Amino acid sequence: MPPPQDREILTRYAQAMGISQGSDNWYLFFDLAASDHGIIPQDIMADEELVKQLPAFFRTLRGQKPTEDDLRKVVEKIKKS
Repeated sequence: MPPPQDREILTRYAQAMGISQGSDNWYLFFDLAASDHGIIPQDIMADEELVKQLPAFFRTLRGQKPTEDDLRKVVEKIKKS
């Protein structure tokens, strides 16, 4: 069965499994649920600056070389996190 898409239900599942909120396993749980549906996790989509960098990230995943400007923006975003 595919995981539910409702965040409240996923939260209850995570809590029932003893996954600590904010832990690496917490984010992994929600990331896996989102990726199973072919969507980008909500917390990532809520960050406008990060969303702007997604095209460069996708190109990199496909083996296309990002531009210097793309790399600079990603590095800046990482430094701010």
